[in-house]
Amino acid sequence: MLFSKIPAYLIDSENVGSTWTSLLQNDERFELYICVTENAKSLNFTLLKELMDERRNKINIIECEPGKNSLDFYLSSYLGYLIGKNKHSAYVVVSQDTGYDHVIEYWNKEGYDVKRINTKPEPVKKSKTPRKKNEKKVEVKKEKKTEPKPEVKVDSEKRIIVKDTTREDKIKVETPAPVKNQTSEKKKAVRKEEKKPDETLDLLKSLLKDETEETIQDVKKYLDKVPEEKRNEKNYIYRGLVRKFKSEKGLAIYTLIKKELDRYYQSK
Repeated sequence: MLFSKIPAYLIDSENVGSTWTSLLQNDERFELYICVTENAKSLNFTLLKELMDERRNKINIIECEPGKNSLDFYLSSYLGYLIGKNKHSAYVVVSQDTGYDHVIEYWNKEGYDVKRINTKPEPVKKSKTPRKKNEKKVEVKKEKKTEPKPEVKVDSEKRIIVKDTTREDKIKVETPAPVKNQTSEKKKAVRKEEKKPDETLDLLKSLLKDETEETIQDVKKYLDKVPEEKRNEKNYIYRGLVRKFKSEKGLAIYTLIKKELDRYYQSK
């Protein structure tokens, strides 16, 4: 029986950390080769547990000796080893290190489909528009013309405002009715309302004890926006958390709350 070849992804874990886990959301099938050293901090317990649950794609851990550029040499050598075995349809190096491009260019000339991608987002640089020489900032302040106001006299006994006696016409103004204190009325209305405790928020606080109040509020907002017909699809909720909080943090949050999702939505 013939099997179609699938692509191979070689992960530079020292370079991209755990951001490569976003590849697990792809629809295509592939085989993973994760190059790690003993100093790798990206493979924590939560991530390892998630990898154990992965059934669609085969995952291989390539242990590399620690040292300067040691992992780069291991990955480049292993790439050549896999190409020699000729069991994959394409080869993808996952790293933001441009040093791999020379090796990739060589294999491309030999007729193999090899490329490099970067799953780690690059920082956005702010573009500054250069100022021309001898160019000075000139601020023009516009003076507002104010017309002189006529002098008025207040007759406290009759509660009327009378214009200056030098003018012929006089204007009588009625005293305005007192304004009700709306603030005190609002406070009374709030006291009458009985505040119901937010059970869903208390549940999230008990599950995400190590997270900040802001993160817990963001998780609650996301869960409340999930359509009712999707609330039973935990894979849908997992992908949404990864998109919102990035791969490592989103995965950690999902692992802590996934068993209580049914209880969360029943409390609403």
